[in-house]
Amino acid sequence: MKKRNLPYVFSLVISIFFLSCSSDDDAQINTEQFLIANVNGVNFTSDETKQPLGFKRILMPSGRVNLYVKALSAEGDILEFMVENFQGIGKYQLGSSYYTNSWMKFESPLRSESWLVGLQKTLNLNANYIEISSVRDNYIEGKIFCSEMMNDLDGLMGAMEGEFRLVDLE
Repeated sequence: MKKRNLPYVFSLVISIFFLSCSSDDDAQINTEQFLIANVNGVNFTSDETKQPLGFKRILMPSGRVNLYVKALSAEGDILEFMVENFQGIGKYQLGSSYYTNSWMKFESPLRSESWLVGLQKTLNLNANYIEISSVRDNYIEGKIFCSEMMNDLDGLMGAMEGEFRLVDLE
């Protein structure tokens, strides 16, 4: 009786092994630093295995601290953003007033595309933001979202959303 069940048990173990493997694992970022986004249908992925990745704090003469990020994907796409008057955890609106100069930019040299959101480059001032959800040690984590980014070539609108975990480069 035991010998007859052995092929069934073996088949069950092999089935469980293959079913537990998933192709979704390939899309996961397994590094300490990353910036991933979808920009108007174009996937952007940058992590520390592709290039040095992180953020800089820039002390302004007024005493404010600005946060600057520039990331490069393996395809050569560039995603940059700047948070003016960075004060830690919180939601930072882009282009929300004349006095807020925070911005976000995506460039794809191969496709000759450039998307920007910032002062006078957006219509919906409340739906474009950078949210810092965690500041610990020398890391920041958060999300980026823009419902309306202007294309510099033809003025069309595009959307972007993504997330990041970055280390202080200084």
